[in-house]
Amino acid sequence: MLIKLRQKSGFTLFELVMAVAILVVAITGILAIFAKFIALNEDARNLTLALTACQDKMEEIRNSNFDTVFANYNATSFDPDGFTLNEAKGAVYVNNTNPELLETYLSVSWRGISNRIIGEDTNLNGALDLGEDLNGDTRLNSPAEISTLMSRR
Repeated sequence: MLIKLRQKSGFTLFELVMAVAILVVAITGILAIFAKFIALNEDARNLTLALTACQDKMEEIRNSNFDTVFANYNATSFDPDGFTLNEAKGAVYVNNTNPELLETYLSVSWRGISNRIIGEDTNLNGALDLGEDLNGDTRLNSPAEISTLMSRR
């Protein structure tokens, strides 16, 4: 007599555990990528806000009286639009070595993700304090920085 062996179909417990482990690793990697994208998106948003604030302040300075620019704006700070209170601070520096040609520098430092400060203004007060000028140029620097030369019109 011929005995027919019964074939078993399906997965063993070991195969099921391995499949779930592989799936968990893959999903974890995908979630880590999404988290990084969210952080990069926030950084790009803050950089755009900071540069826009610099441009707005520069336009304000350009529209003011040339003879009063140094007195009114040198070593001053401003609150950039788009950031919450105490989240960002802008700084203005005007070099009047040549009284007919003013060098104007604006920068914005801000608090990024995980409370990391972007820019040299580590306490976000808009003033150059001891230990903040990392490159020795006697002004606060930041990734969001613009400069221009202004002359009499």
